[in-house]
Amino acid sequence: MNIVHREVTGLALPANPVRAVREIGSAWTRFVESGELSGSAPRPAIAHRWRQSRALDINPLMERAPEGITHDEIQEILGREDLGRAGRKVLDDSARAVAGTGHVILLADDQGRIVYSAGHAGLQQTLDRLNLAPGASWAESAVGPNGIGTPIALGHPETIFGPEHYCRGWQPWVCFGCPVTDPEDGRVLGGVDITGPARRAHPFAFALTLSIASSIEQLLMVLSLQRRQLLLDAFRALERRWPGDPLLVVSKSGQLVGANGPAYRVFGLAGSDESLGLLSDVAPEIWSPLRQAIERGAGGEEVLTLHGSGTGEHPVTCRIDPISRDGQAIGSAILLTEGPGAGGRPRRRREVAAASRRTSRYGFADIIGTAPALREALSLARAAARAPHPLPILIVGESGTGKELVAHAIHAESARANGPFVTVNCGALPRELVESELFGYTTGAFTGARREGQAGKFESAHGGTIFLDEVDSVPFELQGKFLRVLEGGEVVRLGSATPVSVEVRVVAASSVDLRRRVEEGSFRLDLFHRLGVVEIELPPLRERRQDILVLASTFLRQEASEAGRQPLTLLPEVAACFEAYHWPGNVREMRNLCARWVLTVEGREVRLEDVPRHVSEAVEQRPGATRPGRSGLRRSEDALIKQALLESGGRVGEAARRLEVARTTIYRRLKRWAESE
Repeated sequence: MNIVHREVTGLALPANPVRAVREIGSAWTRFVESGELSGSAPRPAIAHRWRQSRALDINPLMERAPEGITHDEIQEILGREDLGRAGRKVLDDSARAVAGTGHVILLADDQGRIVYSAGHAGLQQTLDRLNLAPGASWAESAVGPNGIGTPIALGHPETIFGPEHYCRGWQPWVCFGCPVTDPEDGRVLGGVDITGPARRAHPFAFALTLSIASSIEQLLMVLSLQRRQLLLDAFRALERRWPGDPLLVVSKSGQLVGANGPAYRVFGLAGSDESLGLLSDVAPEIWSPLRQAIERGAGGEEVLTLHGSGTGEHPVTCRIDPISRDGQAIGSAILLTEGPGAGGRPRRRREVAAASRRTSRYGFADIIGTAPALREALSLARAAARAPHPLPILIVGESGTGKELVAHAIHAESARANGPFVTVNCGALPRELVESELFGYTTGAFTGARREGQAGKFESAHGGTIFLDEVDSVPFELQGKFLRVLEGGEVVRLGSATPVSVEVRVVAASSVDLRRRVEEGSFRLDLFHRLGVVEIELPPLRERRQDILVLASTFLRQEASEAGRQPLTLLPEVAACFEAYHWPGNVREMRNLCARWVLTVEGREVRLEDVPRHVSEAVEQRPGATRPGRSGLRRSEDALIKQALLESGGRVGEAARRLEVARTTIYRRLKRWAESE
């Protein structure tokens, strides 16, 4: 996200307005009559734009701006486009302040066409005679320099004072203008202008213009984040349907939002999903058909030749499907299948077959959190998953930190995503059954054995991944057999002397320190080193304070959705309690608590009396934790405000109503967030 930081530049109000009107007016008269300029008036930037206007044959005696957009087109922009939705909201919220200064505020699209206005009603009636009103075109190429078209053309704020306007009809006015940019890619989406009588020009109006433009961009950022989350949700669902084929999800502007493991390998991608870049850079061959699909408003399928990194040229069938919400396209899903004949029913059969083979339920996109320790662990896990050789992985962390979730994600991201994913809880297996469960047995191996024998978990995981949870529980006498699998790729069934070859990735997990088990003599040192070629340490939840409220909000929403009820929100004092609690059961404990609340809490708010006693008492007994600090409360409030903005579609008034706070409170937070970027 790109938040534009603007200094107060472009303010060109003259020190002596009366003298400036006389000097600039005389210069304008001479220029209109002869096309010549001399002296210091007007300033160079305006002189250049006068010359441009003359070259375009704009009528300097114009008294009324031309029409540029119809009423129906305006309603479409205000109702469906981000600029219109965010701009209308901010202008309505700012109308009283602007009206009190005797000014009118206007919102225009990127072509300089006015789509909305607010402010002083009497002045608006006067400006209507100039057609400085919704529907008119105020592009610089149509009406010369002005507070709408000029900042949009320049890409930065600008003031056009009185006779600096090239057209005589606009010269009694001063216009303070500022472009509005897209937080996703920095494009100019439109502009904001505050207009008033030139004789009453005041710097306050320029500062207010910048503030209003920044507020619109803040709401655009909220809408963009909301749309990105919707695209990520769509990506997760699609990722489960097509695990074996390269899959990309792209925003309307061409920004890559998600990519699965096969796509990372095909395009030579590196880094995280947060920094994938533009599709036009990563896969220029796909960018052109994607733009055509966006223009058509429909998907399509065609054969392309990809120039993969290190893979040479190879034909693929590229399927593009729009992703829509509320009838509006927000991005596209791109699925690639090998060869030119991958379309139609055969491809569908392969999709179904691939989906049925996949047994991992989660991907990295399902893991929530931004704590540095977590992101570092996931970055290592992702790199290990994509490694060309299936190195053994050891995941360590306290109970409830999400070790199995990470194991699922590693499998889903790896080249063996289409293979089986077999989970074994070693601690839950009776000691006498561990060997037969893991390595299998032959006919007559023991009393009660099946006549035909049975393959063990390692054989069942052939071609895929085996996840050995609580690996520290494996009996010492069987740990040598583990080494044989890891070093030689062979298992020997109970009751047999014949080895069976298996090709399987081993992901092990432990909630205890295996080094201590080695020192105690209950775990083999050589096995520890073989299992921990890549060691991933997951941080406990108490070390991920910035993730606590985000996780709680997500779990409450998910559990409520499954229960078919409205989502719950945490009151600020409950949020502060959450942040102060030490969470011995980690993420699992939090999820269970949220599930309980969804079933037991009436209404839509979780209050302090709903918090279990063991949680509230633990917080009260912690030194310094009986009264959460101001910084903790502020973080809690920030998280709640951001969640409310997302749930309300960026509407500040609706978010304020949900939180029962003043709108100005949210605007102050938006400003602070922008300044801290």
